[in-house]
Amino acid sequence: MFFFYNSRWGCVTSLLVSAAVTLLLLYLLGWI
Repeated sequence: MFFFYNSRWGCVTSLLVSAAVTLLLLYLLGWI
């Protein structure tokens, strides 16, 4: 049960992290 709970939140976390990294890259490229 903990595995499925962790897997579900891991998927949400990975989506948030990927979105944050994309915004950070756009921010850095905008300043270069």
